[in-house]
Amino acid sequence: MNLKYTYQLREPVQALMNESSRINSFKMQKYWYPLSIATYDVEEILSAIDSLCSFRTTMWEKTIEFERQFAHEVGCSEAIMVNSGSSADLLIAFALVNPTNKSLNPGDEILVPSVTWPTQIWSPMMAGLKVRFVDTDPNSLNMDLNDLEAKISSNTRAISLVHLMGNPCNMDRVLSICQKNNLILIEDCCEALGAAFKGKAVGTFGLAGSFSFFFSHHITTMEGGMIICNDQQLSDLFRLLRAHGWARNTKYIKTAPETGIDPMYMFLNWGFNVRPSELQAGFGLEQLRRLPAFHAQRVANVSYFQRYLNNHSEIMHLMKVLPDADCSWFALPIMLTPECPFEKQSLLTHLEEQGVETRPIVAGNLTKQPVCKLYPELQEGNLPGSDAIHDRGFYLGLHPFEATKNLDRLADIFEQFIRKHT
Repeated sequence: MNLKYTYQLREPVQALMNESSRINSFKMQKYWYPLSIATYDVEEILSAIDSLCSFRTTMWEKTIEFERQFAHEVGCSEAIMVNSGSSADLLIAFALVNPTNKSLNPGDEILVPSVTWPTQIWSPMMAGLKVRFVDTDPNSLNMDLNDLEAKISSNTRAISLVHLMGNPCNMDRVLSICQKNNLILIEDCCEALGAAFKGKAVGTFGLAGSFSFFFSHHITTMEGGMIICNDQQLSDLFRLLRAHGWARNTKYIKTAPETGIDPMYMFLNWGFNVRPSELQAGFGLEQLRRLPAFHAQRVANVSYFQRYLNNHSEIMHLMKVLPDADCSWFALPIMLTPECPFEKQSLLTHLEEQGVETRPIVAGNLTKQPVCKLYPELQEGNLPGSDAIHDRGFYLGLHPFEATKNLDRLADIFEQFIRKHT
């Protein structure tokens, strides 16, 4: 589609966006401060229209270009786009036990944090691995590394690390633990795009890393995800698993043996169908351009709200970030202190009534979820840090636009409640 004709659509598309904004505003009037807001603009919509008008909607050139640019952004050699961050986690788990890779065997133990999104649990379980929960540090919201070391046994073969809420783990210590115990490390960075430890992007420390581009994340393709790694053979395995075990989108197509099979329809492995669309990739290319500004504004907004919370540090605080970490703040995660004079639910009720949307920190302590009763292996009794997060933690949205007036209003709403209850 000719670019000059594409951009002639700007005015009617903008008018449509304005109308949609009014509709969304009406639907969301309960919350003047929602968890997330749309971060895409006319350029993303035009890119989607371009794909539709050129009749290239399935995975094509935009996907390849987005993968290339994303790999450059995080500093790795390989990036493989999929249809969600959950699918990224799924393919990583299945690659670990695949016969062509065989890093792990079914039944091997993998240690995972007890406060995370359930995908981190289901993916290794579906791949036949044995999951064991590790406690979570209520200050950083990341895996408690003391509990991690204590739970490593002769059956442990891997660690699934999560940089929760964009907060990088202490990678020096994590890597030391892995080296000492000969453990494979994989990283979930679905809430941590842009985060780094000592200048090195999260997701590049382990065998592979996963990212999510869901609507509320650092950049959005509506639904979408990415796997990164630094190994060509592993990246081709991910591409096989992404699309039916099909050789067409891998290097194998160029070196296919003489089998009498059409190389364009050769299947070298089993696999799923978790391919992205060109519309998603087009969104991603535009969003990636915006990422530095998004990141800078999120950090500025956190700093601004932190100044208010400093007045009440004996009652509540944000998560703690290591000095060597560059946090890519996903939200405003707040922990009430043990000395807090009021119940969390009372505060949350006040915030919701005042139009401030709230959420638990991810899913809280996962062992408390009803689903864990179905699987005896998911029972883990002693998780005091996770219990603290479950009982005393919650988070608010963090929007990547200038929000001084909104944050002042948010602080006033907190202040009203605190003065009444202290």
